Amino acid sequence: MQQHEKCELLGDAIKAIISRGIDLSDDVVHYIDSTFANPTIDELQAILGEDSDCEGDTLMDLLFFPDESCQIRLEETLERCRPQKEDEDKLVTYLCREPLHATFRFKDGRGPLRLQMPADMIRPFVTRLRICKHLDAGLIESIRSYGDEQNIHRFKVKIRNSRFSASDSKTEFLGRFFEKIGAGSNDILECLDFILGFLDEIKADDDLYPALMAKKKFYFISLQKAQKMEARIEKHNIETLLLQGERLVLIDQADARKKMQLIDRISRAVFGQTRYFEQPVGDETQIEVGSPEDIKSIVKNFTR
Repeated sequence: MQQHEKCELLGDAIKAIISRGIDLSDDVVHYIDSTFANPTIDELQAILGEDSDCEGDTLMDLLFFPDESCQIRLEETLERCRPQKEDEDKLVTYLCREPLHATFRFKDGRGPLRLQMPADMIRPFVTRLRICKHLDAGLIESIRSYGDEQNIHRFKVKIRNSRFSASDSKTEFLGRFFEKIGAGSNDILECLDFILGFLDEIKADDDLYPALMAKKKFYFISLQKAQKMEARIEKHNIETLLLQGERLVLIDQADARKKMQLIDRISRAVFGQTRYFEQPVGDETQIEVGSPEDIKSIVKNFTR
């Protein structure tokens, strides 16, 4: 496909997404209502039309930040065109030829918000679509083999949006995950979100199973420290503990347990095994909860 053909095809697809209307997410609506006191459509139009208004500029940027739903609608075209970095400038130029009009929809019946997309928002919009990041062909086949046609584009968009640097081992791990996790899994999106964050933490040459178990042990130790602190708080008030030099351990214990369950689920599917930690871990091997520990050092400490 020639470069101009790719740009026109992608540009027309983006125009169609914008013009057909975008449903505002709950987070965006919450920001609008909390910042501008539940404004009407007319009030929003006035706010966004004011010059040099910082809050209005922030809102405009938020409105024209493509969310996952927009990317899902574009995914099939991206896979067909496979644009490269040099195509971005051509695409931006194509989109700037004529004014772009967008319609934003509220779920509460407030009515549609119609805006012309500012010219200086077009390049950031295109950049945030991450059109030049392409998935490995083998990984795409693994995603298709999972058999969830309804979410196949959502899976690809999540991977496209992830920050981890691709390597053969990481790509193979993702492919095996989709092949082994089991069709129709009700926790597939939770597992995938966890995996993508995990892959961003580890190095390209890390052994994935030990790294995954090290992550589980991190949560295990975090829970131990939190429970130990709870027991101390029952005996002493917080002020006394602080005066004694204690450092409070604040973690979401339910979230930590959930993450451990996800690790077990993923590890059993991909590697056919997992590890369990039953014995208390001594204080001398504990690590600081919430500190930006390098995953390689965690593997070194906990896989001896």
